[in-house]
Amino acid sequence: MSAIVDLSKPDGTVPAPRPGGRYVERAELVLAETDSRPLHIPTLDPDPLQQLAAIITGVDAEAGEGVDVAIDLVPVTPKALERRRKKEVRASRRGPTAYGESLTTGGGSGGGAILGSLSSAWSGGTKGGHGGGRRQRMPRQSDIKEAVGKFTRSGGPFFHTQILLRTTATHPGQAAERMHRLLTLFAGMADENRLVVRRPKYRRQIVSFDERMATGRFRPARRQWLSAGELLGFLKPPTAKCTARNVARISGVIAPAPAKLPVYTGQPDLYPLGLATYPDGIERMAAVRLVELLFALELGKSGFGKTERALIALVALAYAGVGCWFLDPHGEAWERVRPYLARAELHDRMQAITLTTPQPDTMVVSWNPLSMTGRTAADIEHTVKAVVDGIAAGMSWGDAHPRARTVLAKTVEALCELSLRLNAENKPELQPTIFQIRSWLTKPAWREALLPLLPERVQAYWHDTFPNIDASGMPTVTYAIDQLDVSMALRCFFGSPQGGYDARHAMDHGKIMFVCPSVGGDDHPLVDCLLIHDLYRAGRSRQDTPRHLRKTFFAWIDELTAVDNSTKGFVAAICEQLRKYEVHLIGMTQMMMRLTDPTRRALLQNSSLLATTNADVDEAAVIAKRLDGVSAEDITALGQYEYLMRLMLDGRPTHAFKIRGVPLEDFHASRHNPAGLPALDKAIDRGMTRRPAKEIEDGLATLDADIFRHFADLLDGDDPTDTAVD
Repeated sequence: MSAIVDLSKPDGTVPAPRPGGRYVERAELVLAETDSRPLHIPTLDPDPLQQLAAIITGVDAEAGEGVDVAIDLVPVTPKALERRRKKEVRASRRGPTAYGESLTTGGGSGGGAILGSLSSAWSGGTKGGHGGGRRQRMPRQSDIKEAVGKFTRSGGPFFHTQILLRTTATHPGQAAERMHRLLTLFAGMADENRLVVRRPKYRRQIVSFDERMATGRFRPARRQWLSAGELLGFLKPPTAKCTARNVARISGVIAPAPAKLPVYTGQPDLYPLGLATYPDGIERMAAVRLVELLFALELGKSGFGKTERALIALVALAYAGVGCWFLDPHGEAWERVRPYLARAELHDRMQAITLTTPQPDTMVVSWNPLSMTGRTAADIEHTVKAVVDGIAAGMSWGDAHPRARTVLAKTVEALCELSLRLNAENKPELQPTIFQIRSWLTKPAWREALLPLLPERVQAYWHDTFPNIDASGMPTVTYAIDQLDVSMALRCFFGSPQGGYDARHAMDHGKIMFVCPSVGGDDHPLVDCLLIHDLYRAGRSRQDTPRHLRKTFFAWIDELTAVDNSTKGFVAAICEQLRKYEVHLIGMTQMMMRLTDPTRRALLQNSSLLATTNADVDEAAVIAKRLDGVSAEDITALGQYEYLMRLMLDGRPTHAFKIRGVPLEDFHASRHNPAGLPALDKAIDRGMTRRPAKEIEDGLATLDADIFRHFADLLDGDDPTDTAVD
């Protein structure tokens, strides 16, 4: 009887999916031979992790797919390893056996004894032809090594090992294909020994497999000890040969913080840094001593917490009574920190300059760089240098405008002499401002009328030298003043004879000063230059104070790169010269390589703290050279609010260690007082003698005439202030 056979090809349909729409392949790998025989020790090229990463690529985890490789290890104790060695040696000495009897010559009974008797008879009644019995051969070292196999004392640590593989996919072919690729990867470990597959077939075996995979329960199908070398390819971090992007990478091992690093609990003589892990594994708030923090450079990406950490330190030092000066170009830091400084105990020390465009009734602070209030004739030289260098740097004159520098210096000198006389006559409200530089040069009648009031040495230049100078060079000087005159905010800031800003006074009295020089959101290099040069002048002027009476003063400069490019090297001068005057500087910038060469060299040479957060790989490579034990990869792997730093401790540089930042609102939560902001603003108004913007502008408009009228009794002629030249 014939039967009909269906020879049609399958339609290509796949079996119905299992519950959940996933197909699972499972496999356990065990050694094919006794585990004393070694597997192949893998090389690092190619990196086994690269091949494993290629298998995982394309796995859709959101759809429930997965590739799981579980290598469970339990260390073999030294005693167990020694027992295993002895067991292997004893087994090798016994040699081959048959029917329970040894097939080798020597003591014993049965076949072995018979062979021994025959040997004795042949040799004349002695065993082995030697009197006193045959001596047993001592095992050679090569015999022992062959006996113990890979379990030599130099074989490294060994582990009880369980290797489980599982692939999950939405198509049975995908699950099987990924499992085959995994098995091919492990097949490369074959040498004297190899790994073979045991697949769970029955429900009980499948349940046991999944339980071991999920919980880590250690119950391998057979005993197998593997060495660390055999497992090296899967236990090590990825090497440079592993270029896959789906492999988790770890940074290098960063040493814990030094054991002697101070712990901050509110001490007034410490500068808080952030949370650091100490050698005992406990995370504490680390700090550095103020006396050991001279200059610091903080680097890294924007938004990673440099300014936040600076504000935490500033608030801590402010409440400890230390003087603070913070250059905040855009005013964001000032707005953030205000609620934490709004307490009555700080009111007398708080000062702030914010150059926003004012309304006529807005209370604004002023600064007169030419003011001689509280100064002597000996201070004129330093004031002239600060103003001239500040304007020259802000206008990028360089060495190309020596005539303009000279004219500006002699003009500032004359106006300072005039200010000194007005202070002596108790008329500080009539002191010339920076805008009188333009009046002095463009109103010759006004200048000539006031010259007799100045020392003859000063008059000589204007009578003998100045008339011979080409007048075409004057606009170079007056253009700088015209730049300031365009902005109402700057007219108010520089246009008052008496100002509330005095960097030297702030240093000597421990003031807390925020300076936000960005005008309407725009940077003004000339303002930055004048402020930085004045800070340098104020610090140098402390040489008139005995060393033990100089109060510690900390200055922070945010966005240091922009300020440094404007000030043309004066940040470097601060780092090189102000240490002895108890002025400490902390600079913050994103990229060290964008700093000018003098500033970068001065900061790196003199910094007692160097810190970085995440940076570009090129920048990181430069920074890593200055952080002992740190690689560029360590820096690029830093997360937000994580820092690597080294500092001075007990007179020596520390190794690099990691710091974790803390938010301002957490660190100073108890000092947060937004309700005190109105009182803080009033205290700043009083402390900095703020005046309405319209009042300052009205006074500036008539200042030339007011100065002439004050000296009218000493001068001949009519009021010349209406006469000007271009």
